Amino acid sequence: MMNERLNLLSLQEAMDILGISRATIDRWRKDKQLPHIKIGKEVWIDPQQLQAWVKQHGISGEQQRSAMTGSSNEKTVTIGYQSGAALLWSPLIIKQLGLFEEELRRISPATRYQIAWVNAPNGMELVEELIAGRVHIASVGDYPIIASRALSNILPRFQPQVIAFDGKTSSGGGISLVVPAGSKVDHLDALSSLSISTVGNSSSSYRLKEWMNTFGLHSEPIIHRGMGDCLSGILGGQVGASMLWEPYLSWVQSIGAGIPLLSEGIGGDYLTGLVTDGNWSRENEPIVIAYLKAHLRAHEFIRNEQDRAAELIQQASGFPLPLVSRVLSQIRWDASIYSRDLQTLNRSSEGKTDWLSAHKRDTGGLEFRKQYLQEAVEALKLPLLPDSPLPGEWSSDNVY
Repeated sequence: MMNERLNLLSLQEAMDILGISRATIDRWRKDKQLPHIKIGKEVWIDPQQLQAWVKQHGISGEQQRSAMTGSSNEKTVTIGYQSGAALLWSPLIIKQLGLFEEELRRISPATRYQIAWVNAPNGMELVEELIAGRVHIASVGDYPIIASRALSNILPRFQPQVIAFDGKTSSGGGISLVVPAGSKVDHLDALSSLSISTVGNSSSSYRLKEWMNTFGLHSEPIIHRGMGDCLSGILGGQVGASMLWEPYLSWVQSIGAGIPLLSEGIGGDYLTGLVTDGNWSRENEPIVIAYLKAHLRAHEFIRNEQDRAAELIQQASGFPLPLVSRVLSQIRWDASIYSRDLQTLNRSSEGKTDWLSAHKRDTGGLEFRKQYLQEAVEALKLPLLPDSPLPGEWSSDNVY
């Protein structure tokens, strides 16, 4: 056998020695130049080169002793979330159930992790915190995802990475333009004379702009407010219309105070996801994978125990329980990426973008399969993700 003659290790033998998964060793080969020899389709590793590489990339003896004794071994991780955005409610489940802490204890029992939670009113505030290094993983909507990528072009040290998706709704569901129940607006042209409120620089403001451009409408002024104030504007009749996202959209309908002008949404899907800075994630890969495991477990919990999930979210957010239950059932909880999702991101980017451009650190990008989400999937013994995005439309089998 060739490996016997040349004293080479097979990939599986190296994985067994290191105690790691196939996804991890593939990523180390690609990202950290783990030395290997490829002959045809087979991959072999020289044990002496492996030993030298481990010494170069491993922790020092002093660090090892510290990890064993647990002395002065503390780390703070800050998670940004938005309790006021229903498609981003999975962090509330993670926080309420302590799923992240549980996964961190699994990877490093000796380390004392402090988890800080930052509840922001909108996604762009979390992007600003990511840039400043005050937040490490943030749950944001699709517009902040697009914006973070654009910001990386003018801030070279900021290297945003989308590491998973979160809640999804189809055909614009989850965001809609709403007029007060007593409004006399019964056709699109009437909106041109009305003031409209929305959250500035958000997924709702992007869709408002798109909606108005599509129908050739002009409104003066556009009022930028928080989402709670947008709802209050409808309730008090202070604005002619507001672009609301869930759960405010369902809330205003449930009390009979507002009417969506387009009940089917405005066209494109509404996506949310997890973003981190590549500089931080590369130094903290086990932590990122631990959070993604908690993220996947939260999705499973929401799908399988919706009543209990609604109770936990109600406690954390303050929204009425019947409203939370109603909204939860309308959202697709799916961390994986589909071709359909890339089409939505390209559409929002106002031009075709290579969202799978792995390792183009000047532009960021989605690194799929041989990255963090794949390792989380493998650790939880879920079906492995393919190298490329899942094809076409969303699967009826959402297991991620």
